[in-house]
Amino acid sequence: MLLITSACGSVGRQIVPYLAQHGVDIRAVDINPKVADYKAQGVKETMVIDATKADQVEKAMKGVDQVVYIPTLFSFQEYVMGKIAIDAAIKEDVKQFIDISVLFPNLDTKLHHMMKQKVEHYLLYRGFESHMLWTVLQPSGYNHDVFLEQFYKLGKFPNYTPLDKRMSWFDALDEADVILKVLDRPEYFDKGVYQLCNEKLNSYEVADMMTEVTGKKITAEYVDEDHLADYFPQYFHGGDSYSYEAFIRLVRTMRKWGWDSSSFTLEALLDHKPRTMHQYLERESKRLGIYKGAATK
Repeated sequence: MLLITSACGSVGRQIVPYLAQHGVDIRAVDINPKVADYKAQGVKETMVIDATKADQVEKAMKGVDQVVYIPTLFSFQEYVMGKIAIDAAIKEDVKQFIDISVLFPNLDTKLHHMMKQKVEHYLLYRGFESHMLWTVLQPSGYNHDVFLEQFYKLGKFPNYTPLDKRMSWFDALDEADVILKVLDRPEYFDKGVYQLCNEKLNSYEVADMMTEVTGKKITAEYVDEDHLADYFPQYFHGGDSYSYEAFIRLVRTMRKWGWDSSSFTLEALLDHKPRTMHQYLERESKRLGIYKGAATK
């Protein structure tokens, strides 16, 4: 049995159904009661848990052989939750722990990267101490973070980085394929730390791809700090102070330095060519019914 945490988050929504379709017996957990909806997609078990409660996490780990640990985003308790999950996995004799971290967690200008670095550090020592097998995956920007439906309606692709600055993108389904491989050979991938990156694209290139697949002109637009709340209101209206500060530091880091790395590791891990941003946008536009080649109703 494979436990997947934060199953209702943006990454979970991509990989949980995919892994279930590939025959993995999954126990999906999340604080969101909608996690139960995964049963209709082939997930064997679901549980509603609070990841900050050790007793609930330990209960979720019972009878589990392997864990894919997806953290929450911009949470002040991210390190605490990671520590609880690692300790619970060891206590319940979980064989393998796969930590979904982030590309360059040592970027100390990003608060949420520092949290993930602390989780990696804790996993390293507890893994050595307990002999639990562990692997860390360090994803770059996910293709699904290009919100095609929203940008199609707006007719623009707002971005807080300079529009000609490239960053690394890759597809969560490729991450799922890597996970399948790591699950299949836990000893082989034990203590491996792998960057997951594919294409380096700037905002103009992504906007042009959206235009191509939908047939509607979508223009890249730079968003300065004074107008971030217009496009990212969740961090400004009703959000907590930590998520706001984490987001602002992310923006300032990306604006000044960008965020990219080599595609070598992902290409080496996969048995196929990495999925491209264009392929993702085609897939998503077809799902939304806005693909240029779709029949108009």
